[in-house]
Amino acid sequence: MSMLKTVLGNLFAPSRTLEPEAHVPAPGALRGLLVHEVAACTGCGTCAHVCAPAAITVAPEGETAIGWTWFSGSCSYCGLCEQWCPTKAIGFEAAPPEAALHGDEVRLHDSIHMQPCSRCGRLHVPMPEAIQAEMLGGSLSGVAADERELCEDCRRRMTSTRIRDGFQGTRETGKTAARRGDRQEGRP
Repeated sequence: MSMLKTVLGNLFAPSRTLEPEAHVPAPGALRGLLVHEVAACTGCGTCAHVCAPAAITVAPEGETAIGWTWFSGSCSYCGLCEQWCPTKAIGFEAAPPEAALHGDEVRLHDSIHMQPCSRCGRLHVPMPEAIQAEMLGGSLSGVAADERELCEDCRRRMTSTRIRDGFQGTRETGKTAARRGDRQEGRP
């Protein structure tokens, strides 16, 4: 008898189906539309590397830019790109994108412009000043400000030179060191 009562109750009850324009409320932890801050991005490609479904691609765009593209149709919204981005240039909105509610797919494309190294001229994307200041614990000055405009190879060479100079006291050329070594052995 109780089953018949349930069937009749459901048969004559109003519909519980939502209208097409009525959206289901999004849960608090939902990862919605991806947000990419071009000013904070260095085009390192870490996000593309950790993206299993290959929703993010990072590729050269001409000779002076790097193209960054995200495609919502491939994204699993796992959040690994946001988690592993070294400059925190990637985030997710808390609400689902309006286009996704209608079944459309979203594609984001940004161009990251490269600048010449102040030492060798090689094109690179400098670390954003705010990110570098945050990493170093304060505003940029001295060596940190100078290194910001260097490519990774020149920055590595400059750091190696500073470390070596720290051990030797001052920087000396190979000829100077050889002469000093000759004098210590008694040669003129």
